[in-house]
Amino acid sequence: MSFSIEILLGCLAVIAAITVPLIIYFLQKSKKRLAYEIVSNTQLVGVKSEVQNKIKIYYENKLVENVHLLLIRIINNGNQSISIGDFAKRIDINLGNNLNILTCEILRQYPDNLDVNVIKMVDSIEIEPLLLNPKDNFTIKILLSDYKENFEVSARIEGISKIEVYKEPQPLFNITLMLTFIPFLILMITRIFFEDTFENYFGFDISIIVHTFLVLIITILVFQILKIWYEAAKEFFLKDTDEE
Repeated sequence: MSFSIEILLGCLAVIAAITVPLIIYFLQKSKKRLAYEIVSNTQLVGVKSEVQNKIKIYYENKLVENVHLLLIRIINNGNQSISIGDFAKRIDINLGNNLNILTCEILRQYPDNLDVNVIKMVDSIEIEPLLLNPKDNFTIKILLSDYKENFEVSARIEGISKIEVYKEPQPLFNITLMLTFIPFLILMITRIFFEDTFENYFGFDISIIVHTFLVLIITILVFQILKIWYEAAKEFFLKDTDEE
């Protein structure tokens, strides 16, 4: 690889390192999303518990079994607000059949003035339509008996095909790229201005290391670009399927 080609590829890697995060930002900028997360699912006393004959749980003077404390968080994880008018159907948390919902209440919410109205049904929890700005979220505490751990969250919201399972944003790509790009930049500067000094001192050509880092950067960028196209294509085809 000639020195001029090496510089050209290095410049292309720099441009790509700047433009790929910008592409990701603009692709995600106008996405409307809603997600749920099971914060915890704690069984208080199970039917098959070894101490079931010694410990009993009563709720309003009635014996209850297989009692679970369920914490569910709903979050606007997109970049657009979800208005009350966007809802064609309430958020429905279906918990299964033949169970008994003992209590349900809002445990926490962000922001504090979020107006969440929870309705307890026979085997589900419904949330009235509300304004959810990006990052707005609330956690519902549900105490129920005879829970079989069947769980489904659904709604009918304009611009949202389904309520997805929440995943924490992973900045792994940016961290990996920076940890690779910064040493590459240092090596490129050393390669341009101190090549002879480096070779005389360490006894080998610095271009070998530069080429290795360059291959790593290109591999990371290609992988991320393919991932972006895959996610965009998957979302496009899922949207078309839902519309049909």
